[in-house]
Amino acid sequence: MIADLVKAAENEADAEIRAEVAESLGIEPGDVDDDDVENYMSMGGESKGEMKSSVGPIQWLYDNKSKAYIVYMLVTNSDKPRDIIYNIDPSIMREWKNSDSMGEYWNSNIRSNKSIENSASSLDFPIGGCDDNLLDPSTVRRFNTRFTAIS
Repeated sequence: MIADLVKAAENEADAEIRAEVAESLGIEPGDVDDDDVENYMSMGGESKGEMKSSVGPIQWLYDNKSKAYIVYMLVTNSDKPRDIIYNIDPSIMREWKNSDSMGEYWNSNIRSNKSIENSASSLDFPIGGCDDNLLDPSTVRRFNTRFTAIS
């Protein structure tokens, strides 16, 4: 009997957090899985955010379809601003968020990482960054629209 009450309370708490994640992502609670909940909680209960760094602001949003973070940065290189969008694995995103220096982590672990800059790994957002693959302005607009749409 007590075990049934504990299980019912756990199920209710699970349903509540799934509803919170679903609302934040703008999806149905049935479309939220355990990875979505874990990734939401690991980023402080947020589906999007902005991190401050020495290289400028780093905007990110969680994409529940690809189970990855889409990260947008505007980096000035040789006095010329460059839009960069990455598709980042959740474990790398957690390391980046928890690093002592976001800019240093980006420079050492993200920048020019060909596995992250591989455009085939990004579903909705073609990657463009430190190589010659410049982003089309419409890609940045799609990111900004989606960033604004997520609560």
